[in-house]
Amino acid sequence: MSPVLKAVALSAAVVFVCEHGNVKSLIASEWFNKMARERGLAVRAVSRGVRPETPVPPAIAERLRLDGIDVRAFAPRALAPGDLEGAPRVVMIGVEPPVWVGRAGVRVDRWDGIPPATESYEASRDALRSRIEALIDSLKAKAPRR
Repeated sequence: MSPVLKAVALSAAVVFVCEHGNVKSLIASEWFNKMARERGLAVRAVSRGVRPETPVPPAIAERLRLDGIDVRAFAPRALAPGDLEGAPRVVMIGVEPPVWVGRAGVRVDRWDGIPPATESYEASRDALRSRIEALIDSLKAKAPRR
């Protein structure tokens, strides 16, 4: 991929959104970034919340740390219109998108039925990872060839 195309791809981000932006969307964005990097996909992900809440619950931060993901510097942010600029996908995890999201012209996916990570981190992580794998495959199929 040319440096210009790579810069454009890296400036666009898959936007994962959950209620508070500090659990499911955080787990999804961190795992997406790890898996996309491992598979050579030049797309990153960000975590956003409909109603952000801090901090990351300590039990979730610890489970992510055990998975090799450090979220000590993470601060949840609210979903904003600027987050959608160039986004290849917005993924709403267990929440309704704000009305303005539908007018942004970005594909919006709904991931409902993800188990609560505060009750079973592993079940939630594994359900998210399964959907992330399919999302990466979809994005990779649409990525420009070298």
